[in-house]
Amino acid sequence: MGNRDGGSTEFEATGILDRLGAYETSDVPSLDRDDQADEELVERAATLLSVMPRNQLRGTIEQLLAPDDLERGRRAVDALIDAAFAIEDETGHLRRAS
Repeated sequence: MGNRDGGSTEFEATGILDRLGAYETSDVPSLDRDDQADEELVERAATLLSVMPRNQLRGTIEQLLAPDDLERGRRAVDALIDAAFAIEDETGHLRRAS
């Protein structure tokens, strides 16, 4: 396939793996089986904290996780905080722990 100049329109993408690496959630905390938090929601919360801009409001994360059942979202966020995966500041903002 060519363009008007007669040259090729092929291109090479480089550095994609490095850019996508920031979206990987490698250390999602495991939950005790007797924990009330939904393991899938905890994984989603960890992913959201990894890919969203820093310092998201806790309520925003909870609402994104379970819009029809905010208590489930609240338990998932609590589980991340208890597992030291996330930190909540005094203003209610969450960030991923280092």
